Amino acid sequence: MMTRVSGNSITVMNHRVLKAAVGLMLSASVLLMSGCGDLVNGANLKPTVKYKPSTVGGDASETKGSGAAESTETASSDGVGTLRGKVEFAGAFTPLPPLYLKGSDVKDAAVCAAVEAPNETILVKDGGLANVFIYLRKAPKASSSAPSESLIFDQKACVFKPHAMIARVGQTVKILNSDGVAHNTHTYGKKTVQFNSVVGENNAVGVPMEYKQAEQEPIKVGCDIHPWMNAYHLPIDHPFAVVSGEDGKFEIKDLPSGKHEFKVWHEAAGLLEKGLIVTIKPGDNELTIKVTPSQLGK
Repeated sequence: MMTRVSGNSITVMNHRVLKAAVGLMLSASVLLMSGCGDLVNGANLKPTVKYKPSTVGGDASETKGSGAAESTETASSDGVGTLRGKVEFAGAFTPLPPLYLKGSDVKDAAVCAAVEAPNETILVKDGGLANVFIYLRKAPKASSSAPSESLIFDQKACVFKPHAMIARVGQTVKILNSDGVAHNTHTYGKKTVQFNSVVGENNAVGVPMEYKQAEQEPIKVGCDIHPWMNAYHLPIDHPFAVVSGEDGKFEIKDLPSGKHEFKVWHEAAGLLEKGLIVTIKPGDNELTIKVTPSQLGK
């Protein structure tokens, strides 16, 4: 047919060539589709999905997919730090004498004078000053709400327990009375409404109290029946506040990183620092606050 030059011969030859070409194209397509099938099924390509941890300290390199390469993504800092420190009493200290001795002739002596009454105005242990309030001067923009747990404020042997306490605005304070005589709890707030209520003897249920407004400084709490009884509360509208322990140590967690202004207050001196600038970095931060005897009137 190829020796006969005619339109028909050429036409037949073209059809044969076209048929062969189509066959080759179909074979190639089958091979390509087979290969693509392997890619889709994961034989030659294994997809990797990266997940950021939902909590601080989570595994930032967690991946999904067999044989996937390990992620190089790292968890970013959450931007908060912990402030730990100690309030040091910088001098020699002689313990203060008790307010009265055991068996003294005081009101309700059978209960109140069953033991001596400690003078908690200045307490020093291992060089540390107790009952010092350290707190942010102003509430940060994003502060948490008041805790749902109630605080316990008790009266034992005619002494308030604890002597120094921080209370969040809106948090319930349960005033107990572990004594066999009645007490009167009287708060002397400057901004918040004053509380004044008798708490009956052996009251283990408690009389509820709640501070409605924050105070700039701790306020005095007294008992009108037993005038030597006193304590100090700091109603505050953020969680960044602490009272130093009996050894002077303190800790404030989850402070936003950055520069902050703290107040430092003690009942014997009032404000020890009204604008203590501390720069908080993510992680642990250390702070030593030195207080001299002269600052406390000693």
